[in-house]
Amino acid sequence: MESKTYDVAIIGAGVVGLLVAYELSKFDLSIAIVEREAEPGFGVSKGHAGVIHVVQPPFNSLKSILAIYGNRLYDKVSRELKVDMVRLPALLVARSRAQLALLPVIYAILKLVYGVRGFKVSIVTGEELRLLEPNIEGYAAVMVEGYSVIDSFELIYRLLDECRARGVDLLFNTEARGFRFEDDIIVIETSRGSIKARYVVNSAGLDSDILASKTGGSERIKPFLGVMLVFDTLQVKSIVAPLPSLRPAKTKGGGIIPTVWGNTIWGPSFTPVASREDRGVRAEDIIDVIRRFKELVKIKGRLIKAYSGIRPSTINGDFSISYSPLTERIINLVGIESPGLTAAPAIALIVAKMLRDAGLKLVATRRAPHRTIHALSTRAKLALNPSDISGYDGVVICPCMRVSLADIIEAIKRGASTLDGIIFRTKLGMGSCQGQHCIGRAIVILQKLTGASPRSLTKNTSGSWLVEELRVD
Repeated sequence: MESKTYDVAIIGAGVVGLLVAYELSKFDLSIAIVEREAEPGFGVSKGHAGVIHVVQPPFNSLKSILAIYGNRLYDKVSRELKVDMVRLPALLVARSRAQLALLPVIYAILKLVYGVRGFKVSIVTGEELRLLEPNIEGYAAVMVEGYSVIDSFELIYRLLDECRARGVDLLFNTEARGFRFEDDIIVIETSRGSIKARYVVNSAGLDSDILASKTGGSERIKPFLGVMLVFDTLQVKSIVAPLPSLRPAKTKGGGIIPTVWGNTIWGPSFTPVASREDRGVRAEDIIDVIRRFKELVKIKGRLIKAYSGIRPSTINGDFSISYSPLTERIINLVGIESPGLTAAPAIALIVAKMLRDAGLKLVATRRAPHRTIHALSTRAKLALNPSDISGYDGVVICPCMRVSLADIIEAIKRGASTLDGIIFRTKLGMGSCQGQHCIGRAIVILQKLTGASPRSLTKNTSGSWLVEELRVD
């Protein structure tokens, strides 16, 4: 590593770390992002369902407060970054007569908490519910407006491109392992040498508590597995969930979620696991999600995928945003689980204020405003004018999601070095056949364009090999 000393080093290139970098890049600062994975968003952010939330119990928690704040910022964020986001309501459905009796109480509570904050809360009768969502079974519902679904992968890569264009140094495949101090300089010990910075933001996701403990932090993470199921068609137009009970709970309970690219997600589950690396999806996890929602919605389409993410929950279940006990030059973001995606823009503003309060001078940059020009995908071009398709746009690799050779070339040009990097940027293999017809072709293209041996290519992290044996017929 070179001996350059950064003003701020951010550990973690998930959506929170990238939004912190994006916010700080508006000032005259030298910034580095340190990420142990090969690409951004491969940690906690990879398991998002893409929901921008409103309701988040307990209502007096930090995560609930920041979810409201972050929700309001997303119109500006999505507009600035040109990210697909759709505003839609959530319906909390009463499925039984007992829930129907409880519905006015839940309505009154949500109206009291969120109505005064500008979110419309109303009761939907059974007849109105059938008109709004013909595929949903229920007596009535509470409607909460202000939710969104967003393409979280597109958000991550647009943030990455903007940060890079604004001069942020991106240090991937670099694992932060500890700290030492040289006067007012913090030295981050990494798997690839030392990195010096005047201030450090620890946004390391699942490992954030481990890094925080290196400088006296006491928060501890308890991992929970969240399993989600993907269906190949839209089953609902709103986010739909069972009416919650009045009992305290550590999770919102999941729901049925329409995506911006035309699928439907069920979940997530919420299961404690012993290991932070345990992302395995078991049969009982799938059965649990199906059992929870199968009486709420008529199943349309095919179940095409089950995936999971690990939630880095603190012991008390809330976000922890604090200075290190040893120095205010280190800020620890621990336990940023759901609704972390929703709260991320608000967390970025809080971190900027904490850095300023700790002595970092935030002077607006004199650099000319920069906007990265993003190439239109073949899918977008087909929607605009199919007759304009030519060249590599006409070489379709993934028919389900209309991903072309031009899309894959653009993804590699913008930094994709793994199969998942291409998938998340282009949606390759995310359609009905789940890559049966295109993944092999994508591997060959990745090999040809990067010069890498197929045996050295990985799906995401080291060890996630794709090709075991080469055969020439």
